[in-house]
Amino acid sequence: MKKVLLAGGGTGGHIYPALAIREILREHLPGGVETAYMGQPDGMEAGIVKREADLPFLPVRAQGMPRTLSATWFTFPWRNLQGIWDAVAHIRAFWPDLVIATGGFVAFPALLAARLNGIPFAIHEQNAAIGVTNRLFAGAACRVLLTYREAYAGEAPRVVVTGNPVRRAFLAPAPASGRFPRGEGEFWILIVGGSRGARSLNEAAVGLPAAWWKAHPTIRLLHITGERDFADIKKRVVDPARHRVLPYLHEMREAFDLADLVVSRAGATILAELAVCGKPAILVPYPHATDNHQEKNARTLAERGAARLLLDRDLDPALLGSAIVEVMTSGERGAMGKAMSESRPPDVERRIWEALGPLLA
Repeated sequence: MKKVLLAGGGTGGHIYPALAIREILREHLPGGVETAYMGQPDGMEAGIVKREADLPFLPVRAQGMPRTLSATWFTFPWRNLQGIWDAVAHIRAFWPDLVIATGGFVAFPALLAARLNGIPFAIHEQNAAIGVTNRLFAGAACRVLLTYREAYAGEAPRVVVTGNPVRRAFLAPAPASGRFPRGEGEFWILIVGGSRGARSLNEAAVGLPAAWWKAHPTIRLLHITGERDFADIKKRVVDPARHRVLPYLHEMREAFDLADLVVSRAGATILAELAVCGKPAILVPYPHATDNHQEKNARTLAERGAARLLLDRDLDPALLGSAIVEVMTSGERGAMGKAMSESRPPDVERRIWEALGPLLA
């Protein structure tokens, strides 16, 4: 039986691709595959991975490089040295046939430990700009899997444009639950700020004035705020009958199926989901993302005609309202949705298996 160690964390954009790759390997390896997941004990991945069956979680201490002068400069080297020690210990105990890293702070100690122990490794880059850790290790990786060709200039067969995988449950339309009834002629907009919500998006959406709602009677909003802002946003909604607010939604495929237009951040996971569903989008990149990768993602899709780009610093209710109406009335939604679908290869899962399978033969 082959053994694969997955590593990635910090955000859903790093965690869910790793879990999707695990699904692909388990489906294709007839003799089975034993997997483990390396992540930060205090990171988002700890809670998510612990819900998975038969997936041991291996804690590794890690910390990103501080971007401003602060006391964290004193803890940064020590915590990462501890993380390298953790990762080497886990590698030697589990001794995988392959390490697959999908990004986040924990990817650095994981990949360094693999290299120090002579374990082959592959990396998956979800964004249009390759991350720092992936850039450092790409030259030594057995495979570099890309979502966008623009991210890295290496050559095949070592470098493969696969697209970004999503969990298998998201690949098929959701069964109708009746939770979001749709009336004839209604135009539904899904507003979602990612796994933690987005305050600027929440404020722009809740600030849409009564006159805007009155001028566009067919519009309905499904607005997922995140837990932090939910109570405040819910009490400030102008038209509760047409502006439905939720703190979180586990069954996101149902919301995508409902939406005629999606307004969101530009993280890797939600962009893959938009592509699977072929939805036009207004993208408002998170301005503090590492290496500004969300804006690079959004610009790549805007240049392909799949999305409109609004910068967070410019966002207010007036700009959001006018952008929504422009997309709704311009007749370009069909072309945008088609371009969004084409931003992701139709056979992502097959491409990933064909790239990784030979490493596990």
